[in-house]
Amino acid sequence: MLNYKKPAFWASVLAAVVVAAVGLSLVVSKQMAATPDNLSNQNAGLNPISESLSGIPETAYHTEYNTVKIEYLSDMMGFKSAREFETTVYNTVAYIDSMLRTSQTPAEEDDLNNNHTNQYTIKLSNEIGGYSCTLYYDTLYGKAYILKDGGLYETGTDFARYIDSFLEHTSITLNKDKTEAAALFKTYGWTLDYQINAMKNKLNDINVLSGFNPNAYYFAYNNELSKDIGLDMSGYSNAAGIDVEIYRIHESMPQEFYPIQNGRGIVVRNGEKIIGAFISAGRHRTFNACSLKGNRFEKVTGQTLDEWLAGMIKADSTEEGLSRLEPEQVIEKYFTALDNKDAKTAGYCISKKTLLGNLTSNMQNEELFNERIVLPLADVDIGAKSSLDNLKSAKLLKVDLINEPDQNVKNFRVIVNLQYNKVRSISSGEQFWDCRMVYESPQTGWKIEGFGH
Repeated sequence: MLNYKKPAFWASVLAAVVVAAVGLSLVVSKQMAATPDNLSNQNAGLNPISESLSGIPETAYHTEYNTVKIEYLSDMMGFKSAREFETTVYNTVAYIDSMLRTSQTPAEEDDLNNNHTNQYTIKLSNEIGGYSCTLYYDTLYGKAYILKDGGLYETGTDFARYIDSFLEHTSITLNKDKTEAAALFKTYGWTLDYQINAMKNKLNDINVLSGFNPNAYYFAYNNELSKDIGLDMSGYSNAAGIDVEIYRIHESMPQEFYPIQNGRGIVVRNGEKIIGAFISAGRHRTFNACSLKGNRFEKVTGQTLDEWLAGMIKADSTEEGLSRLEPEQVIEKYFTALDNKDAKTAGYCISKKTLLGNLTSNMQNEELFNERIVLPLADVDIGAKSSLDNLKSAKLLKVDLINEPDQNVKNFRVIVNLQYNKVRSISSGEQFWDCRMVYESPQTGWKIEGFGH
């Protein structure tokens, strides 16, 4: 029996140590249909767009309508920044109209009143009239449906994700004079829907890595992905004025990333020259990224991340001192640093792999990466200026070895007393955690990989 009355909602649980983003679909396939390349002048709330798209022939789609309006009807917003979106861009209107009209496969009646199906109204109009449909996007089972003309029809999840994307991104811009980015991605089978954001940035030294610097580690890691298509940013290390463009990719991430689906095309320029390009899911894990050929980091480099880091890192004086400590001493050093609000020393106690992986956790996807590092058990608010804003005190009470799976891994049970200004995902008070220690490299010694239960 169909039930369309109650808005659906989904729940998002943010963990302090490991943040997993579950973008859900059972179909992860590349749909190579042409879609709009760029949009412009989008504002928060109701987002009007009035400029035409570039890069897509005007003959690709046809419509008699000149406006499309999308309304989000479900309860939970998650990372969405608006409930409504409206545009008069012809190619966008025509593409959406075409997808709605060509959804002709009848769907079996289903109960869409559940907490994993998002609901949207899509309205197309012109000066004399229009029509509206309801889109249902089942994020758990990877299905999407269109309710129109009294019937329920199947539609693609790539289209559903496309509709949903307009409600998160608040700075969509047109990029008429830089269509070589779209051409580059198209060469490898990817379609750029629109530009999410563009920013000036710097490129720190990515040839030699030392103490954890978010900029250097992020670009060094993703430079390896750029090398897979013949680009290399290493010759531009310490450049102060690079340009970064973030695009939405229409197709799903490669199947091996399932259930992650949403992807962003990242383009790095020095002047007008493209010096780097790669694909990143963005939120919540840096390692959900691949080259334009669809290859993971390990396949591109022929190394594990640990092997690559060991060859890239040159220990500074602080790192050299910590490298001589036993695992228990590193744990003690970490909690002392937390208690003293010494984020820099605390960061030195965490494995580079953990710090790098968390650079995009809880991040708005219009950003490239988090400038501040995520410190385990600090339980900081999203968007906080400091990694230790929420932590009042951290006292280490006891450390016991649990086991040693191999010579480079040791697991400890730690008892701590943690006090927070605001209780978020971790309660204040005495508590135990299991701490996984890894031997990172001879240069850097033992590091904390993470805490769990």
